[in-house]
Amino acid sequence: MTLQVKNLTKHFDGVHALAGVSFEIRAGECVALIGPNGAGKSTAFACIAGQQRSSTGEVWWADERIDHLTPAQRLRRGVTRTFQVAQTFEALTVLQNVQLLLQAPHGLATWDRLDSRQLERAHALLARVGLQALAAATVLGLPYGAKKRLELALALAGLADNISPKEPRRGNDKAPMPGLLLLDEPAAGLAGAERADLMALVKSLAQAEQDAVGLAVLYSEHNMDAVFGVADRVLVLIDGQLAAQGSPSEVAQNELVQARYLGQAGAAALGCHPGMTNFGSELTTHGSPVILSVENLNVWYGAAQALFDVSLQVGQGELVVLQGLNGAGKSTLLRAIIGLGSRATGTICYANKSISDWEPHQRAQAGLGYVAEDRRLFGGLTVQENLRVALRGRHFDEARVLDLFPALKPMLRRRASEMSGGEQQMLAIARTLMTSPRMLLLDEPCEGIAPVLVERLVAALLALQAQGMSILAAEQNSLLAAQASRVITLVAGQVKL
Repeated sequence: MTLQVKNLTKHFDGVHALAGVSFEIRAGECVALIGPNGAGKSTAFACIAGQQRSSTGEVWWADERIDHLTPAQRLRRGVTRTFQVAQTFEALTVLQNVQLLLQAPHGLATWDRLDSRQLERAHALLARVGLQALAAATVLGLPYGAKKRLELALALAGLADNISPKEPRRGNDKAPMPGLLLLDEPAAGLAGAERADLMALVKSLAQAEQDAVGLAVLYSEHNMDAVFGVADRVLVLIDGQLAAQGSPSEVAQNELVQARYLGQAGAAALGCHPGMTNFGSELTTHGSPVILSVENLNVWYGAAQALFDVSLQVGQGELVVLQGLNGAGKSTLLRAIIGLGSRATGTICYANKSISDWEPHQRAQAGLGYVAEDRRLFGGLTVQENLRVALRGRHFDEARVLDLFPALKPMLRRRASEMSGGEQQMLAIARTLMTSPRMLLLDEPCEGIAPVLVERLVAALLALQAQGMSILAAEQNSLLAAQASRVITLVAGQVKL
């Protein structure tokens, strides 16, 4: 069976997000869709799965034209997807999430109990994605990597009546239909080992079903090891058009792809980049005046302890990178420094003052700037309005900030919700800089950003560092770590010495 996308176009108020895109994917294939931020990848996913209607063009799946169907109708024909930000039911357990998706086609009466439904099939799906040990865990407290696996399980649950040859769809004794799995950045934000494990699982899904009913996988990724080490074929979107396609090696050698997308970071993923410096996790600041000192920090989420006696220092003008697996405590540490989140003990000193008892707004007023992983932009406001709202009536020359992020200059009137992920990340950092911070706390600033934009973002951060800005960033991207003054590794809530 085959997915056929024929001359697909999508316009947003005159902006051509997709401009005549055509390609095919066969059942049993694992195909990567890559390209710069704003190239149209997520729009293509939405048009195939039905969240958006294409302006023109056709989408065919399993010999049926489906572009006029609703998302629910496409799902019943075997088309399912995941999203850049994991879409899960946070208040339910891992098992209940899967049960709910499995039971959805059959309905659930108001007097019924979910816990008694689809148990065997739900446990089987969790085992398939390696989550059986977390079946009883509430999703809200899951590590990020586990949530990405759960979302994959939910997508498979949507296909359960299609891809299980032993259980054809209710009321239909025909053979089950093939499945089309669309994964929008499935490994975004995961550390190297977690990313490799998840992508090996994704690869195995297509291979496992190849001799059964057939599962085609189309996924987008900005981590090049998750592309060139996994995909059978690679499609490249640039400016809404299919700029290149072929085997991973063929695409890697394409000059346009190298210039517009891969850059040096892409070369690193292909083994062409010089070896990284092995930075230690020592707590000294190499002579720089200490601007931030954290001593014996412990943090709890309810009864669960997330950080254990964490101590570190950041010197004036240093760029320090926090690394570690998802769930190791990186985001928790940054939130604790800015004063957000749960119960904490220990000492946090900034600019020679203890701020442990200060409110978050007091810490921000003292010069700490924080950019959360989810960016927290005002989607309905323009770029310029997002920048100016941070001023709160104070005067600041926004041109100084825009000089660091020149890509934002032609977008001042564009709404934040209409920007790509990389553009939104630049705006989030630029907005924080409008408050004139002395130190930046950045949570995964390079997550979900094309390699070329990562290079530009890293260059901007290095320019800030050269001006004396101190930066503490939780980041998995090796390019930023290679430029860091020091790298500190967290393992299970503790600093690895």
